[in-house]
Amino acid sequence: MFQMRLLSSLHRVFPDCCPAARVVRLTAAANEPLSFQAAFRLEGEKPKSAMVNVRSECALPLSTYLVGYVPVLHTDTQDYGALRSPGLFPDMLLKKRTNPELVREGTQWSAQYYEKGEETLINAANDAWQSVWFTVNEDGAELAPGAYPVRIWFEEAETRAVLAEATAEVEILPVALLPQKLMYTNWFHCDCLADFYGVEVFSDRFFDIFGRFVRAAVRNGMNMLLTPAFTPPLDTPINSERRTVQLVKIARENGAYSFDFSLMKRFLDAARAAGIEYFEHAHLFSQWGAKAAPKIIAVENGAEKRIFGWDTDASGPEYRRFLRAYLPAVTAFLKDEGLEKKTLFHISDEPGEGMEESYARAREAVGDLLEGFMVGDALSHYDYYEKGLVRIPICVTSTIDSFLGRCDDLWAYYTGGQYQDGLSNRILVCPSEQNRILGTELYANRIKGFLHWGYNYYYDRMSHGLFDPRVNPCGYNNHAGTTYFVYPGRNGEPIQSVRQKVFGEGLNDLRALETLESLKGREECDRIMRKHFGQVGFRVKPDSPEKLLAFREDVNQALAPH
Repeated sequence: MFQMRLLSSLHRVFPDCCPAARVVRLTAAANEPLSFQAAFRLEGEKPKSAMVNVRSECALPLSTYLVGYVPVLHTDTQDYGALRSPGLFPDMLLKKRTNPELVREGTQWSAQYYEKGEETLINAANDAWQSVWFTVNEDGAELAPGAYPVRIWFEEAETRAVLAEATAEVEILPVALLPQKLMYTNWFHCDCLADFYGVEVFSDRFFDIFGRFVRAAVRNGMNMLLTPAFTPPLDTPINSERRTVQLVKIARENGAYSFDFSLMKRFLDAARAAGIEYFEHAHLFSQWGAKAAPKIIAVENGAEKRIFGWDTDASGPEYRRFLRAYLPAVTAFLKDEGLEKKTLFHISDEPGEGMEESYARAREAVGDLLEGFMVGDALSHYDYYEKGLVRIPICVTSTIDSFLGRCDDLWAYYTGGQYQDGLSNRILVCPSEQNRILGTELYANRIKGFLHWGYNYYYDRMSHGLFDPRVNPCGYNNHAGTTYFVYPGRNGEPIQSVRQKVFGEGLNDLRALETLESLKGREECDRIMRKHFGQVGFRVKPDSPEKLLAFREDVNQALAPH
């Protein structure tokens, strides 16, 4: 016997637990990706294990993935922790080809039908649920409206006998979502990429891998990229260094500076080719207080050397002279690239209490040299904005209430620590509906951008160690999933995650609300949000996948009523 259930993208299939709720109908805008799952397992004493093949019939473009499990050893995270004990969590999306050719191969005693050339095969078991993930229209092309049946079935590999099948109806609405307005970045760590794959930073091989990772980010809604003009001064112990990843080539001769932006242009061009629209310049001062300069390498007297770093007073005259030379040069370059309105500069990351004076000195050192560009920083304290020290506040969701309604250009961010009292997060123990609700919260509170610090950070705390999240997802302080949205696969290929797809669905919820607002006014959006969630701040708890899906169905019906 064989069990099979079609489930939404928000239902998580654990080896020992499969939701009973089944989906038979799904709706999406004409240019919106739509995901669902087929859960499966063998039933009965025998066979205990069997190879199976999954097949599909669909007139729409369909991507196929086997959901891979990662071993989460720590789940005690207050609100979310009660949901699951440590164990295997579904997250990796292992790419499969859709309906590959089947070939019968084996020996004179036995033979089976194999998916020709396929790396990811499926072995069903009688003591564990698994799932196959399907995404319709993954690249967001505009499809013809209508109702499309999607038939999924599993075949026994030895005889091709159909073990189980199910059909869902996908309705493509006669309306397209507006382009994404939200600026969205996950910090991209070039040194992690180079260290994990053992390649030289900014080599041809590096840029090949880089392009793949960036395309996976863009596919799921990311449109802004951290640009390491200098090695980003992030998660670096005092008097220590991270691997040099500096795009700007600098020469210093007799106290005068010259700059070569050719490598930076290659980086920008590669990112734009992958779909990136906006860029962040690496922070101009050290993290948590702006007391020192970042690590900066230059050629002087024919030798390459570090000219600034932890031993450089951020407000000292030499670094100020450097900024007075560098910032006019880099802004002129960015203007020539058409990026004046699309580049965000940072002063220092997460200034806190007692750091106002050093941050103010750093801000004063920059002066008006960044006029016309976006300038903002991640922070928690409203005082920085109130005193005019931060032009664009990027506020942590746990303290953002003090900013709401008081800032014209408010952004939001969270780390792995914002998981209590109904806050949305993307860590592995967070329910998918709680991950996805962020998109609605961003819309409701008129947030202009969202930032997260880890797209591919595979170091442990303060940049020590190097972990493989496929086998050790709890690297970095046991906050499984907080530092990475993609897994590093073989041959430089990123492995997308369930969490990444679900977060992207939240961004499409935001776009759907913006589209509805353009058609029927914001009052209609507010009405639907209040109906399902009451007042929407940043602590909405959808309670179940069904509740969030019902909300989105109401939005869809308002977009294209029958």
